[in-house]
Amino acid sequence: MRESRCPLIALLFTAVAGAVSQPLIAEVGDPTVQTSHPQYAGEGAFQEIEDCVRFATAGKEASQDRAIAMYLWLLNHQWHLMSPQEWCVPGRVPDTAKTRDYESVVYDANRARFSYGYGLCGTVHAWNEPYWRALGLKVRRRAFPGHTNSEIFYDGAWHAFDTDMAGLLFRRDGVVAGYDDIIRDPSLVDSVKKPLPHYPFAWPSDFNVMKKGWQTVAEGGNWYSLYNGGFAAHPGIVHLRAGETFTRWYDRDHFGGPEKRRFWHNQNGGPQRHWAFFDKGAPQHDGASSNARSFVTYCNGEFVYTPDLASGRFREGVIAETGKVAFRDASPRLYSATGETCSVTFRHFSPYVICGDPVDDANPMSALATDGLVLEMKATGQVAVDVSADEGLTWRNVESTRVGRLDLTEFVKGRYGWHIRLSWDGASGIDSLKFTTVTQVCQTIYPRLTPGGTDVTYRTGRRGVVAVLPDLSLPESSLSAFEATSLRSANVAFRGRTEKSRRAYETTNNRPGSVVFSVRSPAPLTEVRAAFRYQLRVPPPENCDYRIEVSTDDGKTWQEFARADIPADNEFSSGWLAGRAKLDGTSTKALVRFHMYADGHRTGLIDGRLYGVHQVPTTQTMTLEYGWLEGDELLRHSEQIPAQADAHHFHIETGNDITDQYIRLSAQ
Repeated sequence: MRESRCPLIALLFTAVAGAVSQPLIAEVGDPTVQTSHPQYAGEGAFQEIEDCVRFATAGKEASQDRAIAMYLWLLNHQWHLMSPQEWCVPGRVPDTAKTRDYESVVYDANRARFSYGYGLCGTVHAWNEPYWRALGLKVRRRAFPGHTNSEIFYDGAWHAFDTDMAGLLFRRDGVVAGYDDIIRDPSLVDSVKKPLPHYPFAWPSDFNVMKKGWQTVAEGGNWYSLYNGGFAAHPGIVHLRAGETFTRWYDRDHFGGPEKRRFWHNQNGGPQRHWAFFDKGAPQHDGASSNARSFVTYCNGEFVYTPDLASGRFREGVIAETGKVAFRDASPRLYSATGETCSVTFRHFSPYVICGDPVDDANPMSALATDGLVLEMKATGQVAVDVSADEGLTWRNVESTRVGRLDLTEFVKGRYGWHIRLSWDGASGIDSLKFTTVTQVCQTIYPRLTPGGTDVTYRTGRRGVVAVLPDLSLPESSLSAFEATSLRSANVAFRGRTEKSRRAYETTNNRPGSVVFSVRSPAPLTEVRAAFRYQLRVPPPENCDYRIEVSTDDGKTWQEFARADIPADNEFSSGWLAGRAKLDGTSTKALVRFHMYADGHRTGLIDGRLYGVHQVPTTQTMTLEYGWLEGDELLRHSEQIPAQADAHHFHIETGNDITDQYIRLSAQ
C-alpha cells in the first residue's frame, strides 16, 4: 500500500454523457426521528445543544430550577469511563487504555452526544460548557483534589455542578453552593438535598471521598479556574442517497454476539459500565438508596449504500469525476466512453464515529479491527481502489481488483467519513458496488419506543454537510487544499503541527494576525460552523482578541460570528472558540477567518475544524421501519414517508413489555 498527498479534488457535479439522461436527484438530507419517550426521544429532540436545553428545562423559569433540570438531563445522558480519543495529534495513535492522552481526547460536545456519551471528569465538564452557555450562563471548570468540577454563574454567584460524580451541595438558603460558599462555611459538605444526587455511586465511600475533597478545598489553595475547554461544532446531520439505508441497532450483539461486537474504544467487550443513571427515570439518591446502578453501553449504526449504476443515480454519491465516465444497463455498467483513464470518487460523512470488530475483542484502536468499512465490487478488467480518511487531503492505494470484498476498516476507523476513488481505463468497468459503513452510536441518542404506544415524528431539514478538517501536519505547499493562503496575514507563519509541537500557526510579532480557510460546497451554503483552538498566556493579557468571521464575497466583506470570552482569572493555557453563521443560501463558497491577538504578545493557532451546511433537494419517498421485541417475538412497523414531506407524524402500537431492536431509514 502506498500513501500519497495531493490537493483536495475540486467537487464535480456535472452530468457526463451516458446511455440514458441524468435522473432527478433523489437524496434525503437531514432526516431525523423523535419519539414520545420521556428521556430518550432521539436525535429529532437532541440534534443541537439548544434542542437539548429546551427539552431538559421545559416548564422551568427560575435560574436554579433550570440549572438543576439541565444537570439531571446530563446525568441521564452521560456516564463515567475513560474519555474517548480520536486522531487529533499528528503521529499519535489514539488508545483509551494505554494513556491518558488529553491532546487526543474528544472535546466536541456534538460528537460526544452522537457517538460516545462517556468520559472522565475533565472531559464531561468540558462537554457541558456549551449546554450551560446555551442556557445563558457563564461556566468554567475548577480543579478539585483528584478530580475536575464545574461551576456555573447565576443570580450573582458561582455554583458547583458535578455531573461526573453526580454531586450537589447547598447553602443554608437552599441555593446550590459553589467553591466560595464552601470555603466560607466548610460545614456545607453535609448539606445534601434529597432525593437529588449527591455523590451516590459507591455509597457511602464516594460521598466520604468527595466530602474530604471539599474539606481540602475549604482549607485554601489555588483551585484552578479553566475556561473554554469544550465546544460544539460537528453537525448532527445524516445525508442519505437513493439506494442507501441507515440502520441503528440497539443491541450491540446484533452482529453475532460478544466476539462480533464493533466499537471504538479499548475495553474488552466495548465501552460499558454498571454505574450510571441511564434508563432509570429521574436521577435520585437517598442515603444508600440510589438509581445509579444501571448498566449502560453503546449501540451501532450501519450505513449500506448500493448505488444504481445503470440509471445514473450513482452520481448522488459521487463528489468527483475524471475522464469520460458513462453508464448503461449492460456490462460493464460504469465504463469509459473513450477508453482513456477515468475515475469516480464516492463519499460518506456522518455524526457517528466509524468503528470496527477488534481482532482481540478488546482493542480496535491501536490493534487490528475489521468490518467497519467494507467495499463489495463486481468489475470487468482491473479497477484501482484508493481510500482517503481526511476528506481527500491524502490518499492510500489499496489494490487493483475485479471482483471481491475489500475490508477497509484499518484505513478509516476512528473517523467520521471516507472518500473512495475507483479508477479504470480501456474496456474495464464496474458492474456493481456496495459500501457498508458501521459506526458507534451513543445509547442515549437512539430514539426509543415506549410501552403502551409511541408517537413518532419524522422530519427532514433538507441539509447536507461538507467537512473541512485541516491536516496541519502537511507541508506548507499542500495548505491550499483548505487554506486561502494569499489571505493569511504577513505576520503569521506556518510551523506545522507535530506530535511534540502543537502550534500549527504562530504570529511572528506582537500585532494581530489571521488565517483564512475555505469551505466549498456542491450546493448553496445555508450555514457555516467552525471551531478553532488557540494558544493562550496564563494569566491572560487584558485585551486578548480571538474571533471568527465569515465572507461569501471572496473577502470583500466579513461578518463576525464568534468571539472568545476570556475572563481575567482563566488559568487554562489554550481554549476552543466555536460558532455558527447563517448564510443566505446564494453562494457555494465561504471564507472563514480566524483572528488572533494576545494584547502585544505572540500567540498561535493549534487546531481547526470547519463545516459547511448546504441545501439538499428531497424528491422521493422514504421508508422508516422500527423493530422491537415483545417478549421473544420480533415485531415491526413500516411507515412510508411521502415524497417532499418535511414532517410526518405517526403512532406505533406497542405492548407493555418491549425491548428496542432497530430503527431503519431507507432512501428509495
